[in-house]
Formats: sequence, structure tokens, C-alpha cells
Amino acid sequence: MHQPALGIVISVILVGSLPGTVHAQQSDVLEDFRDESLQFQRPDILSVQERPQPAFDSVPYRIDGAEIMPSISVDTQYNSNIFAERDASDDLIVRVRPKLTATKQFGNLHIATAAEVERQQYLGKDSQSTTDYVLGLRGRYDIDRNGQIYAGTRSGQRTEDRTDPASPLNVQKPVQYRFASAYLGAARSFGQLRIAGRAGVETRNYKDGRDGLDALVDQDFRNRTLLTGDLGAEFAISPDVSVFANGSVNRRDYKSQPPLLPSRDSQGFEITAGTSFQLSKLIRSEIGIGYFQQNFKDPEFEDVGGFAARAKFEYFITPLVTLTARANRGVEESSTLGSGAYVATSFSLTADYELLRNLIVTASGGYERNDFQEIDRHYNTASAKFGAKWQVSPRYALTAQYDFRDQDASGLFPGREFTRHRFLAGITIAGM
Repeated sequence: MHQPALGIVISVILVGSLPGTVHAQQSDVLEDFRDESLQFQRPDILSVQERPQPAFDSVPYRIDGAEIMPSISVDTQYNSNIFAERDASDDLIVRVRPKLTATKQFGNLHIATAAEVERQQYLGKDSQSTTDYVLGLRGRYDIDRNGQIYAGTRSGQRTEDRTDPASPLNVQKPVQYRFASAYLGAARSFGQLRIAGRAGVETRNYKDGRDGLDALVDQDFRNRTLLTGDLGAEFAISPDVSVFANGSVNRRDYKSQPPLLPSRDSQGFEITAGTSFQLSKLIRSEIGIGYFQQNFKDPEFEDVGGFAARAKFEYFITPLVTLTARANRGVEESSTLGSGAYVATSFSLTADYELLRNLIVTASGGYERNDFQEIDRHYNTASAKFGAKWQVSPRYALTAQYDFRDQDASGLFPGREFTRHRFLAGITIAGM
């Protein structure tokens, strides 16, 4: 019998790497553990991106039983619209990302830690240059074959992309914030049934910005603590079909309150149920639908609720070509004054082609709609991406990418509208 999929719903949310998960799908220590909720994998069918390449996989250093993987990525990017505005300004950007990951096994305890720094240097507009960093630590304790306990923490500094729907419109530089998070979770299998749960906390502290007249743009109203809890269960009907249900709750507490403005504190939940199935060797899918609700402490912000969905559909056209479709709908936090949240709906389609054993070509397209609450603002965003990764050897990889993004804004308070083209070429050096 396959590993049940609440590995889909919660285990990837917990840490992303239960025993038996394929190597290519193990979550990076520094990734956000809540990015994906439908990641159930069956070992007998692998996508182009999942398939291991032993002759080209990077080789870590091994010291006293620990595996240490150093890497550095350097790329040059042309961005046609660095401010994400109607009147475009372009620039060349050099990005350098050194990273160090270490893992070690202590009996039933597996520990992984990582550190990464990212420097983006704008060659024409130096004032836009940024430096980010993140540190991560996670652990998994295998109680036995059927039970695991997880714990982890991350902290660092990130820069908010100007294309983010939550990004303010009137700042000279992209907004940066510091964050710290921790989580604790557990999972247990009972024959065909698997149950998992998780509790987490994250704090964010945003730096103030400056507008075009060099006046202060306060961002303290965005500083917050986010508490989350997840619980789910999945039952394997057969080796190829399972059903699942999961629920999540959240509480958002803001640290400061702007004068004369309503409190942004809120609490909410999401409940979804669905199925994970595999049709022959060509198709696999995970589909979850349900309901979300976010209730605000202050009645001046409307409570928001609606249809929730997360779905992933993979079609293995040939062993060398994988087609992946995704759909998501849920509620997101808004940083716009006067709006407490927005509903985000997105669709994407991606094709991966293994042109050579060590060369993967990717093309994708997507659409996203963001509907803000309390204010009349709607974003419709179309995007496309074309890229290639050539793993020259276990130590060296070359990448090239072009992506396009076009955002249309409508309503009485339309917000950000822009078109952007980006071209990127880079090299990654990793391992021994």
C-alpha cells in the first residue's frame, strides 16, 4: 500500500519530507512550509522535475556523518520595469546567492540546517539594491515506522516584490521586513488511515519606507503575529485512490494601531476535502475543495468567506514530457489601508521537457485575479515563463529564463498596473 496522502495535506505543510518521499520533492529547509498542501507522491511515477539524475546530482561533503552542501548562484537579469509601474524604468541587476546546508542523522533523529544570503545589485539605480538573508533549522524524529514528530524554525530578512498585491504603491524602495517563525507537528499512520497535525507561529516586522518627496511611509501597521493550526486525515481506499479532509485555523494580531483607523486583528479558518488518485501511469491528480472564512475584530472591516480550492493535475505525456495544471482559491492578507483582505484565484499550466538527460526546458502560463475587500480594486494578471536548466556536471549548472507579467487594474481605486519583461542568465556551483 502506498503512503497515504495526508502527507499531501499536512506532512508537506509540516516539513515536506516524510520517509520514502522522493528526493526531488524534499522541501528545502529555507522554504515556506505552507506553500503547497497537495504534494502527494507515488514512487512508481515521477515527473520530469522529480526524476533523480545520479550522474549529475550535486555531491555533498561528508564530515563525521554529516552531509554539508555549499553552493553559490550568480546571475544577471534585465528587468524592463523595476518599479512595476505604467511608465517603465529598466535596469540590469546582478544577483549573488551563497548558501550552506548541513544534515545529520542521530539514530531516529534527523536534523537539517541551512543559511542563505541574497544580494541584488542594481547597476543603474543603486538605491534599489537589497540584501536579504534567512536561517533555518528543522528536525524529524521517527517514533517508529508509522509515526513522526516534526519541529522547525526560520528567521531572517526578506524584500517584498513590487508585483506583490500587498506591496505599497508609493515607496522609493521595495519594503523589507524581518521575520521569525517556529512550528511543531506530528503524523501517525493507522493502517490505511493517516492523521497529522501542526501548530505554528510567525512574527513580521516591516521597515518604514519613503515616498517620492522623501516623506515617511509608515509600515508599522503591518507588524503582526500569525498563529496557525492544521489538522487533517486521509484514508487510502486503494493503492491508487485516497480521500482526505483537513482544517486549518489562524489568528492575526497586529502590534500597532494607526490613529483613527480600524483594528486589523482577525481570525479565520479553512476546511477542505477531496481525493488523490492515479489513473494508469499517465495521470495523477489531487483535488481539494471547501470553504474559507476570515472574521475581523473591528466591524469596519467586512468578514470575508467563500469557496476554497487547491488542485493539481499531472499528465505524463511521455517519460520525457510532463504537463502540470494547478488551481487555487483562498483569502490573503491585505496591507492596503482601508482593506483587510483580498480573495486570490489563480490558474497555471506548466510543461517540462527533458530535452537531454541533463537539460530540462520549461514553459508555463498563468492567470491570477485578486479582489480586494472594502475598497473597489481588482487585479487581473497574466504571466508566462520560458526557461532551461543545463546541469553541466554535478558541480556546475547553467540557467536561462524569460518571464512576462501583465497586470490590469480596475475599480474606483485601481492600484498597480504594469507590464514587465525579464531576461536572466546564470550559473550555480554546488557541492564537491
